[in-house]
Formats: sequence, structure tokens, C-alpha cells
Amino acid sequence: MLEPMESILAAGRLDHGRITIVPKPCSIAEIVETCSARQESIWRSHRFLLELDRIPQTIYGDRPALDQVFGNLFSNAVKYAPESPNVHVTGWQEGESVCITVRDEGIGIDADDLPKMFQRYFRARSSTGIAGTGIGLNLVKQIVELHGGTIQVASSRGNGTTVTLRIPIGAETSDEMRVATG
Repeated sequence: MLEPMESILAAGRLDHGRITIVPKPCSIAEIVETCSARQESIWRSHRFLLELDRIPQTIYGDRPALDQVFGNLFSNAVKYAPESPNVHVTGWQEGESVCITVRDEGIGIDADDLPKMFQRYFRARSSTGIAGTGIGLNLVKQIVELHGGTIQVASSRGNGTTVTLRIPIGAETSDEMRVATG
């Protein structure tokens, strides 16, 4: 119940230009490990298989915002894969970006729903009967973009889903605060 409420509140702050991203040095591996441990304590049926040894030790990012990103992605990976306990999280460095994929082996998404996945309030047809607000992925995308990054989703019905984030590592914008303009 807490995660949907946090997403709704954060979406409201985005709408009113009140989300501020303040990039500071942080360990994205630590954020991923903390979020995965939190999900494993909530959903004892699932385990997160982390491969993070190829990511940089430090990036410039807003830790609370990135915590919200991974918390949402990990929660989705569990919710939409109730019968498949493994969630694969893989990270690597690509040029000046850190890339992280979150892959589940769950119900997947219909091909014609994929282009709409980041629209606010959109819920894929495959999500029928699964609790959610349709706000989470929209919020995740906006936070990733405020970091100067990108997000993609690949999926097919019955074959799981892979979400890939690319977030700049560098400090060139670390002195700036990025504010959502709604």
C-alpha cells in the first residue's frame, strides 16, 4: 500500500514542478542492493539475482529518486511474475553511462501495449486483476529523464519483461538541480 501512495504523491509533485533532482556522488550498486533486499523481505517467494560487478563504483544521481525508480521496477517485476521467482538485474558501463536491466519471467506485455507503457494511468491488458495505479512507470521514466537518461521496455505476452535504464555517470551536471516542469 505504501508504494502506490508514494507514487501518487510523487506524480503530484511532478505535475506541479516540485520534484527536484540533485545529483550527488552515490553508489548505484548500493541502491539496487537495498531495493532488492527490501523487495525480498516483502515478497519472500522471489529472489533477485544481481550482476553488478561491471558498473562504476560511483555515479552522480539523486539517491532518493533512484531508490524510487528501482523500488517501482522491482515491485513490478514481482507483481507481474507471481509464478516465476527469479528477477534478473544486470548492470554494465557503456561509454559514459551506466546501464541496468531488470528482467522478469512473468506474464509479459502484448506488443501493441508496449508503446503506451510509460503513459500515465495506462495499464496493459495483461495486468487485469493485478493491483496498480498506472502511475509507476510514468514516474520512473520522468525521474530517469531528469537524470539525463533513457528507459526502454521489451516484452512479449507470456515471455516476461525486460526494462533497460541508461543513466549518465558523469558529473558535468552535478552542480545543477533539475526541476520537473510538469
